[in-house]
Amino acid sequence: AQATDAVVVQSHSTFDTNAVTIKTGDTVTFKNSDDYRHNIQIINAAGLVNDKGLQTADQDIKETFRATGNYTVHCAIHPAMAMAINVQ
Repeated sequence: AQATDAVVVQSHSTFDTNAVTIKTGDTVTFKNSDDYRHNIQIINAAGLVNDKGLQTADQDIKETFRATGNYTVHCAIHPAMAMAINVQ
């Protein structure tokens, strides 16, 4: 199966979706369309945090998911920004 690329847009301190379902090996691109910084953190089911660091305006961050499971994504700067990623 060919890997695909899901796109999640960050706008007005929100994600444009509440949840994404992808397959193992797929990549999610987080596009910051705000004119300020975000700090994406991806948390796996075990609670391990993958901190992607500061994301500047118009910067894309790509993350390839290599393990199945449910992940939570939020912004460390804007706590109301949250979504889920289900990797099958």
